[in-house]
Amino acid sequence: MNHLNAQRRRRLGGMSAKVFALPMAVLIALLQVTIIVLIVVANLRNADLSRTITDYSRYESDASQLVAGASVLNGTATAYVQQSDKSDTGALLGYANELRDHSARRPDAIAGRFDEYDVGPEAKRHIHLAETVALEMIEIQKHAIALLLSAYPSSDVLTGLELPTLPETEEAMTVEEKTAKAVNLLTNPSYTGRMGTVSENVTNGVQALRDESDEIVMNGMRSVRRIRIALLATTSVYSVLLLSTFLVLYFLMVSPLDRFVRGIAADRHLDEDKGLYEVRRLAHSYNALLSRRESLETVLRFAAETDPLTNLPNRYRFEQYFYDSGKTGYSVAFLVFDVNHLKETNDRMGHLAGDELIKNAAECIRDCFGIPGENNCFRIGGDEFAAIVKRVSQAEMDRRLEWFADRQKEMKVSVAVGLAYAEEIGDADFRDMFLNADRNMYSDKMREHGERKASGA
Repeated sequence: MNHLNAQRRRRLGGMSAKVFALPMAVLIALLQVTIIVLIVVANLRNADLSRTITDYSRYESDASQLVAGASVLNGTATAYVQQSDKSDTGALLGYANELRDHSARRPDAIAGRFDEYDVGPEAKRHIHLAETVALEMIEIQKHAIALLLSAYPSSDVLTGLELPTLPETEEAMTVEEKTAKAVNLLTNPSYTGRMGTVSENVTNGVQALRDESDEIVMNGMRSVRRIRIALLATTSVYSVLLLSTFLVLYFLMVSPLDRFVRGIAADRHLDEDKGLYEVRRLAHSYNALLSRRESLETVLRFAAETDPLTNLPNRYRFEQYFYDSGKTGYSVAFLVFDVNHLKETNDRMGHLAGDELIKNAAECIRDCFGIPGENNCFRIGGDEFAAIVKRVSQAEMDRRLEWFADRQKEMKVSVAVGLAYAEEIGDADFRDMFLNADRNMYSDKMREHGERKASGA
């Protein structure tokens, strides 16, 4: 069976719909998956970029907090040390509250968070440098506060303010000496320069963060751009593939099927040389069915239009031939025949003998009046026949009638014949000619019967 299918496919030609559709379906599915994957990846990259920008903004804010915290501590400590009324502990309480309530922006806390951040070493290095200097400033500030509290004890509870223990030499200083040293600790250039160092390192760290963020964002944007280009290319290929598939199916399947519909409506054979293999196979199957139907119609038409005993066209075909003949431009002879003595033959010798008599009569008529290539001799009744001979002269018809008389003797049959002749068919009427021929045949039949009675046969 597979071998026969392969032979039929080679004979019909054309690409199989399965061979075309399956790879195209797989390719389209792969492109769809690729498009979905690219969209998901692009969204993930965009989300990563947004997250990176948000994270680095937070990192910069954290770094800035280191400067802000150091600045607050420096300001409150310096204000307390430089104020004239040492009994006023407002600035000192602000310093203690800053250390206690805002521990998240202490230098060590910020540097600790940066150790956990996924940032480059340059930013971390600057933050740790700022942390080191800021912690040194806090130690100096606490030392100055400890000197002043030793000189001017306070009853206020300074929770969270852990001050260093003064050495004996500083404990032995006078109030003025302690005050002067505390002021000097927070106003000398070595100390004040530290605040600039903290700010500078934080600024450098923030710049390193920005450079790093810009590079990550730029790389991410390039990656997203490449993904978008790939997505555009894949979508374009997908669209072209869909359009190509549609065009192939239209021209190789839909269009041939549309032609098939019109061909079937017109009862025409279909074109087997265009379209996919399945379309060609459909056309081939229909054409085979149409050929079988035409063969069957030919058989049925022959059976419907042909006398089965004599194989001559029957009365129906006679009437069709009668009405399909042209109206002018030729001469015509109209003949009507009747088999003599059929009833006597049937009664005396049986119907088989009668059938043989009819067949012999038909053969005589066909031999003498038949025209090659035309079915112009007809059996129009039980023992009645007719013939229409076109483009024939009267002399030719006389000759044929003489031949007919001789042929009857050879075949041992007697047939009455009536003739109606017209030089120009346009001057006559077929029906009138038929009636004239029929009357002439009846006269011939009466004459033959009269002659037979006279001879005593």
